[in-house]
Amino acid sequence: MHFTLHATAAKKRFATSSFPGVILPNVLGVGVHHRYLCFLLLVGFGLRLIMLDRFRFHQDEALYSYWALHFLHDDPSFLEQWIDKPPLFIWLLAYCFKALGSSEASARLLNIGISILTIPVVAAIARRAWSPTAGVVAATVFALNPFAISYSPTAFTDPLLVLAGICSVYAAQRSRPFLAGLCLGAAIMTKQQGILFIPLALAVVIAGNAKAKPILTAIARVGGGLTLTILPILYWDSTRWTVAPSPWDLSVRNYGALKLLSIGQWPDRVARIADLLWYLTASHIVWMVLIAACVLAVVNMGRTELSFSKRNSILAILLFGWIAAYWGIHAVFSLPIWDRYFLPLAPAFALLCGWLTARLLAPGSNLWRQAVLGLWIVLLLPSSVQAARGEFPIGSDHGAYDGLRETSAWLDSHSPPGAVLYHQALSWHYQFYFFENPRDYTVRWVANPIALADDAAKRPQSARFVIAPAWQPLRNFQPHLATREFALVERAKEGQFTVYELISTRR
Repeated sequence: MHFTLHATAAKKRFATSSFPGVILPNVLGVGVHHRYLCFLLLVGFGLRLIMLDRFRFHQDEALYSYWALHFLHDDPSFLEQWIDKPPLFIWLLAYCFKALGSSEASARLLNIGISILTIPVVAAIARRAWSPTAGVVAATVFALNPFAISYSPTAFTDPLLVLAGICSVYAAQRSRPFLAGLCLGAAIMTKQQGILFIPLALAVVIAGNAKAKPILTAIARVGGGLTLTILPILYWDSTRWTVAPSPWDLSVRNYGALKLLSIGQWPDRVARIADLLWYLTASHIVWMVLIAACVLAVVNMGRTELSFSKRNSILAILLFGWIAAYWGIHAVFSLPIWDRYFLPLAPAFALLCGWLTARLLAPGSNLWRQAVLGLWIVLLLPSSVQAARGEFPIGSDHGAYDGLRETSAWLDSHSPPGAVLYHQALSWHYQFYFFENPRDYTVRWVANPIALADDAAKRPQSARFVIAPAWQPLRNFQPHLATREFALVERAKEGQFTVYELISTRR
């Protein structure tokens, strides 16, 4: 049965009731009330904006931002600077810099906007699949989701991947297979993991068609949309192949080929993924409430089935299966288990919360539904505020690079033009921070004190500085440098970083 059927109640007007200064929808109406959705968007935007400029870039954020500037100003084909990610997000980030200026804040504004756009898409999917109640709850859960909040104020590729992927599900649900293909292509051209959305979108397309011929036609249209998005970018990529590798080839070089891991490694990876997925609520109370709700749904299955039959659970089953498959693929294959790789599960989780709540409340009164929605907000808000303040170990950097901007400013004020800057872990950051710097620094990576002394000896006429973070101090550098008649003199300390000047002790 097609799971986008609507009840006749969908033709009735909204009724509203007051709730802490906002107008909540009558969840017996046709969907998420526009005022409450606007309220959610504002709350979600505010929570995501708090960390706009609080922390410095994570190393990958700095790298992607440097790529965007390099594309915009120097090398639009990436012939000199090779990239290992598909270019769609990099292109968008470049034009964001062109419009707003090149800064950490402008880079993060792009993903904040992308994350906010995801909220109404999640709401629309849940409302269409199940009920207005489900749409309200799904929108609330995603707007206040600690995982989504943590990754919004970043310059990672993942928020755009999630928006494109979830849009493909919505288009498939609306029986727009060609549009679903376009969105899938956008997800894949944002990040390689976009491929993992294809089974979900195709399953939704198939679930909406009862006969074989329409199914095959719909799948062909998905393929057409996918091709229309991917082929122009693949053509652009092919013009580089005589000089630079494809991002797909380079990613295999950098991360290794995908392979099946031994069974002995699976349990540990399952546990590590579970630890990350805890941050979908970041609350023991919320997880206990969800477990209790699942038990209650099973116990009351006979009572709720009749009232919920008009909005069947096909999409919920597909989402459960997709989450399990996503988890399983990352557990048994050699994919990196990095926190941001699991951001695609945040909207799927929000949709399932909407389905579960709507199923339990199907026979309940409107007042009871609004009380439960208020309970969702009360339960989720503490964790969302913690996420907005950067108190969870997911998302961007949370203090390791504090002081980097200040040390850069100190160098601008106290070092001569053309100074040499030595470091061990800051290549990508300085590529971004010094991209438009007129002082023409020479940034050099050194592996050890021997390499530092050797390179410094070749530049006797240059001012030479060494930047060391607190988490990677210069251990045993002084004795090795002394043998080459060099010494490190501390000049400035800001946050996590210390600036040393490398001077000659030769008389």
